[in-house]
Amino acid sequence: MEIVDRATFTCDDCGASAPSFGIEYDDLGYPVCPGCDHVVGPLARRRADASTRRRVS
Repeated sequence: MEIVDRATFTCDDCGASAPSFGIEYDDLGYPVCPGCDHVVGPLARRRADASTRRRVS
């Protein structure tokens, strides 16, 4: 019997879990949560600021 250990992504913000090959990554290679669009990394702040500007406008 072969054991295959697959990499999974688990969001620290909402707890969503998905296989790492099934999620999107930002321009720097950081994972984007499929449940809440949370990004960890340098672009996270820019992404949050941009979404706030869109909602306010």
